[in-house]
Amino acid sequence: MRQRNSIIGAILIVVLTGASLFYVLQKTTAEPPDSNTEGDFLNALKSGMPVLVDFGSNSCIPCRQMRPILHEVKKEYSGKAEVLVIDVYKYQSLAREHKVRMIPTLTFFDSNGKEVHRHQGFMSKNLILEQFKKMGVI
Repeated sequence: MRQRNSIIGAILIVVLTGASLFYVLQKTTAEPPDSNTEGDFLNALKSGMPVLVDFGSNSCIPCRQMRPILHEVKKEYSGKAEVLVIDVYKYQSLAREHKVRMIPTLTFFDSNGKEVHRHQGFMSKNLILEQFKKMGVI
């Protein structure tokens, strides 16, 4: 009888732990991060400022890992550069037009809207800032 109660208690703990974990994961990942629109992209290229565009997806783990970095860079260089996130599944024609072959692809445009650098895969904040320095943002 005592062994049976131990087994039932262990099962109950596993079920409750699993339910709690499911709830927490659902709350933290239920709403995907915002992405910019094609209109935002076109306006940014006409802004006269350098532009960094992250062509990615909300379902891409490296893309989502970059979001906090991109938000920091956007905040720190507001008024000096535009930083955008474009979801390649929502804006497939834009991804095709810019020859995005893998995600994330970070594309840097100069103040005239001309592509000057492209990086595929995760890119650290330090590497982004190095590129901004080369472009005269910093």
